[in-house]
Amino acid sequence: MTTVNVMVQKVAGPVSRGYLELRNMNPEDNPSVTFNYYQEPEDLNKCIEGLKTTIKVIDSKAFSKYKYPGVTARVLLNFMLGLPTNLRPRHLTSVFNLKQFCIDTVMTMWHYHGGCQVGKVVDKNYKVIGIDALRVIDGSTFLKSPGTNPQATVMMLGRYMGQKILKERAAFFKNQEEA
Repeated sequence: MTTVNVMVQKVAGPVSRGYLELRNMNPEDNPSVTFNYYQEPEDLNKCIEGLKTTIKVIDSKAFSKYKYPGVTARVLLNFMLGLPTNLRPRHLTSVFNLKQFCIDTVMTMWHYHGGCQVGKVVDKNYKVIGIDALRVIDGSTFLKSPGTNPQATVMMLGRYMGQKILKERAAFFKNQEEA
């Protein structure tokens, strides 16, 4: 059995912006999503620089005890090109061109966020603007990812907002009793 580890690079706060739109009012239908990866050259440059750093680390003497003898960073990158990580076709130059490698292997990994930004879709109390009695309290309200796995942040936000909602409800009923 062969053990394989994959390194991923996170770009916090990319400059490029995607777009999310509901196709219709049916909650069973998927929304239309345009990711716009690397729309801004700065984001592609971040990927290339991150890969250069990763290559230096993998090919360093200090890292040699964590890989098979003779395996270089380029061998590992080429191996990654063969993994079914996304459905994008691979360009032939990906095996030696870091820019093309970035373009061919880019993907968003499981932590979508930013679709319901505070001040644009929801207000500061996470109420959907223009809709009564609906709040969105999840990772879609984040402008930037809080870390590699936002689960704890989402849980704490939910707890905080849950307590706030309970306090608002208690104050409302207290005012109703006094009136």
